[in-house]
Amino acid sequence: MDVSQSLASLIEIVWLDFLLSGDNAVMLALATRALPQEQRRSSVLLGTVLFILLRAALAFALLAYGRLAGVGLVGAMVLIWGAVSLARRGETSAAKAPLRSLSAALLACLAMDAPIALQNMVGVQAAAQGSRPLIQFGLALSIPLLALGSAGFINVLRKPPLVWAGAGLLGWLAGQMAAADALVLASPLPLVYTGEFAPPAGAVLAMALAYAFWRARDDKGVGLQQGRER
Repeated sequence: MDVSQSLASLIEIVWLDFLLSGDNAVMLALATRALPQEQRRSSVLLGTVLFILLRAALAFALLAYGRLAGVGLVGAMVLIWGAVSLARRGETSAAKAPLRSLSAALLACLAMDAPIALQNMVGVQAAAQGSRPLIQFGLALSIPLLALGSAGFINVLRKPPLVWAGAGLLGWLAGQMAAADALVLASPLPLVYTGEFAPPAGAVLAMALAYAFWRARDDKGVGLQQGRER
């Protein structure tokens, strides 16, 4: 990887980490709201440690097994899913009963964070193109962003038109990752076409799906508002 490729990968990783940073502080606050004050304080520290360990485990697993046949194709699907998830950020879920134990609250937060962490680390792996230092940089950068997931300057990246650019980046990396998978490389498909066609096709697919989900959410919100006015 030459200097220009490394710089491009570095920019992509920074963008992905900001784009896919989880709203972990908010999740912890909601999950532990029924716990005593002392346990709520402990949950912040323990939760942050668990979130970091989860990302570290995913990053090193991808480093170890990322070149196995089929992993790139699965990773591509995860990134397309991540593009759709961008459009769904901010959706309100049904209210749940508050959790009464620290362990249950931490497990609930870990389960909610797992998809975001997976998308984040797969995206970093795709952007880094197997470079261990870049993957380690992406992991290190994601750690301080765990507490800033709902910060105003990060939320700007999750709103149109920048959210479509972010979805396009995820789709581009998905196509790049799929084209480099061992199963695709071993197929009779011409490598020139797969290498050149897959990234832009992935970007278009990701942006189209993200836009479709965004419009569906907006139409649903308008419908609910009109129903209340009646």
